[in-house]
Amino acid sequence: MTVALIEAGIEPDLLVGTSVGALNAAFLSTRPGIDGALTLMAASSALRRREAFRFHVLTVLAGSFGVRDNLVSAQHLRGLIRRWVEIDRIEQATTRLAIITTDALTGEPVVLTTGAIGDALAASSAIPGLFPPVRIDGRWLIDGSLSANRPVLQAQALGADDVYVITTTTAPRLRPPRGAVAMAMNSVSLVTARADHEQLAAAVKRATDTGGRVLVVPSPEPPAPGPFDFRRSAALAKAAYQRTIVWLTNEASLATRDSDSISEENSLATYTTPVP
Repeated sequence: MTVALIEAGIEPDLLVGTSVGALNAAFLSTRPGIDGALTLMAASSALRRREAFRFHVLTVLAGSFGVRDNLVSAQHLRGLIRRWVEIDRIEQATTRLAIITTDALTGEPVVLTTGAIGDALAASSAIPGLFPPVRIDGRWLIDGSLSANRPVLQAQALGADDVYVITTTTAPRLRPPRGAVAMAMNSVSLVTARADHEQLAAAVKRATDTGGRVLVVPSPEPPAPGPFDFRRSAALAKAAYQRTIVWLTNEASLATRDSDSISEENSLATYTTPVP
């Protein structure tokens, strides 16, 4: 999706990301332009589960019996963050960056624009029960998608006028997912879906009142993969690119404007990854 947008002259001057989308946004924040987008597409396509998730019997048992608050160590996730992100602190990003997390005690969204980027990204991706929460500035923070799956309101609060929302929405499920973790993650997604739609509607209204725009870049809506299945990444990236090309061609609000006028605007992209 990002490659197609940048090819059309739509380059963000602010990146706002939630959950795994925060990792994508951080990747792009240090590699602006088409080269960075192509590099991200290639890296995502080559990513495999063991680079971010590794289950160990002792950790799973400790989490199951309440000795720990997680089933998976964040060690490999943090290793992936260090490989993908070329800065130590959020404020060092070439393109302005904001990372969305959730306060584990209040459920409120927490927007991070400064501080250690490794901690911020680990917190934003900390699926409850799977990864441990991260303590930042006296608050325990977890997965940002629980409070702001599409952080458009947060982007607008940071000054965004035109917002391009990039998601990875899948097709409706025909049957429940298999596996305890997959079932739990899908349940969380269902619970947060209503709040997600309400927040997006509020953001659209705000944009209308202020003269901005909120444009949701459509996903190709493939069947939902398993939560730890990365084998289809390359095919999904290709399908998303092609779907975005079609959308850019047919979207009336964009087709009537030339690419020069679009690229000169205060454009922004929010990167989110809903729970499968």
